[in-house]
Amino acid sequence: MNKKKLAQFRSQLESIRSELLGGFEKSNQNVKESEIGQIADISDDAARSYSRQLEGELGEQGWQKLKQVDTAIEKIGEGEYGVCAQCESAIPEARLQVVPYTEFCTQCLSEMEKNPKATSIIDEDPFEEN
Repeated sequence: MNKKKLAQFRSQLESIRSELLGGFEKSNQNVKESEIGQIADISDDAARSYSRQLEGELGEQGWQKLKQVDTAIEKIGEGEYGVCAQCESAIPEARLQVVPYTEFCTQCLSEMEKNPKATSIIDEDPFEEN
């Protein structure tokens, strides 16, 4: 992959990273504000508890995505970006454009999805809302 394309992918990854970190800060602020507020009755308590649980789950997905983004940025620096972590073949640029932080080619990812016990690391669906 040429330097210009690598620079574009790095820029895209850094943008995703900034977005994720901004989301974490906002989520943490919302949790702090909700803990400070007074609880009027049991239904308010249940609603707030559900909201905190949901934010925690979304936070974990975001955390996993952030780790993948950081790994991809690291790989650019090491000259290993765009190489499948499973079979070590080149990941097609079209796939990297859709999921720039992917670690696997589509063939390996498909095999992992068929046999989830083989590995617990699977790319997120890029069209799924976070």
